[in-house]
Amino acid sequence: MPANPAHAFDLIVIGAGSAGLAAARRSAQLGARTLLIDRAQVGGTCVNRGCVPKKLLGYGAAWSQTMVRCLRAAHAADAWADAIARTRAEVARLHEAHFAHLAEAGVQWLSGAASLRGRGIVRLQTDTGKTTLRARQIVLAAGARPTPLPTPGADLACTSDDVFGWDTLPASLIIVGGGVIAVEMASTLARFGVRVTVLTRDARVLPEFDATVAEAAAQSLAGCGVELIPNADVVRVERDAVNGGGVAVYASIDGSDVPRALRAQRVLSAIGRTPNIAGLGLDAAGVTLDTHGRIAVDRHFRTRARGVHAVGDICGASRLQLTPVAAAQGRYVAERLFGKGAKLPDMDTVPMAVFCDPAIASVGLTEAEARTRWPELGKRGPDTDKRALADRIDVVVRRFVSLEQRFAGSGMESLIKLVCNARSGRVLGAHIVDNAAPEIIQALAVAVRMGVRLKHLHTTVGLHPTVAEELLSM
Repeated sequence: MPANPAHAFDLIVIGAGSAGLAAARRSAQLGARTLLIDRAQVGGTCVNRGCVPKKLLGYGAAWSQTMVRCLRAAHAADAWADAIARTRAEVARLHEAHFAHLAEAGVQWLSGAASLRGRGIVRLQTDTGKTTLRARQIVLAAGARPTPLPTPGADLACTSDDVFGWDTLPASLIIVGGGVIAVEMASTLARFGVRVTVLTRDARVLPEFDATVAEAAAQSLAGCGVELIPNADVVRVERDAVNGGGVAVYASIDGSDVPRALRAQRVLSAIGRTPNIAGLGLDAAGVTLDTHGRIAVDRHFRTRARGVHAVGDICGASRLQLTPVAAAQGRYVAERLFGKGAKLPDMDTVPMAVFCDPAIASVGLTEAEARTRWPELGKRGPDTDKRALADRIDVVVRRFVSLEQRFAGSGMESLIKLVCNARSGRVLGAHIVDNAAPEIIQALAVAVRMGVRLKHLHTTVGLHPTVAEELLSM
């Protein structure tokens, strides 16, 4: 911290999540006098309440299953206690690593609540008082938080953030939502022995993923005892008068006028995420919001206020709320402000994964997107039949049981689905169901971005025995 706390910085970053960390580190590396502010722990959602602890608990759930199969002597509560302790230890290690990286880059750090007070002015509220800070540029990267249920009794519901603070598990849990967080939580907690019910408003879980892999996810959830109830609208949540200490969730199923009561020890809201804009002083700086309540930005992540930028889950440009996307946006803004030759990150081939069991991973277009968007991909005259264009999409699906599953005595199927241009063989999208899927899709994302075609896969010699080699014979 400079001797004068009101000293002008080149950049103040508000929010120390993936986007803020990336923007701050890169700016400092480029020579900018950079200050990073956050009221909470460094690392944001990903490190503290998101991808990292979720995946670590997924490992713990797999360990628990292995112990049950091999020793028949595992106890779910003991397995959870071990897993949550390991998870918290790793999160603490990541905090130290992030602080070390920030210090190495020359980023200054302050803990407190920051808000805009005009052009280039930030007011910092700490336990010891208020400080006024000034910077030529400001980056807003405060992230997002779980959205509460919009129904009576919402205060009775917990969120995915709360799960990482549980020392013991409930015997039963109702999860409201059908997206990535809902599926990952359901898969992990069910494998720890929790009786899980998932209520989703859509006809299926994972509506943003290809229908084939989403169906595989539904089957895997059912296989570990999760009850899936689609087309469910939650009406209200109450304390359970029948079983004291639990909750009763009333939901309209398939449009019924008579809500059905579902009971569990706890209910978890996983219906989406809300940007953390409260208390940032956006009005004072002239920062506006888009129609979804996120900070409005242009293609370069500039807000309507001069010298104020927004990156990550807080801004309207983040269609994909993913850690690598937020980090890429943060680095881009840093390069654009303080470097040379900044290039916008490519958002068309961003890989996505769901860390359930088996895992799901995708990159590029789904089959439905390819058939809908094909006219945008090829030349089309005024008399071209749209249906004929849609028929130019080839879909290749390979289902198999991996060596790992056969060894375990399981018939669990893996799946690889490629969506291709029928004329050229170019792969437009790839979708995989297997525990190795996230690792495979990362490399495949590069190939899809570079225009890989089926013939390239067919003429590549594979590595045996692997799951990935199945790609080469499709």
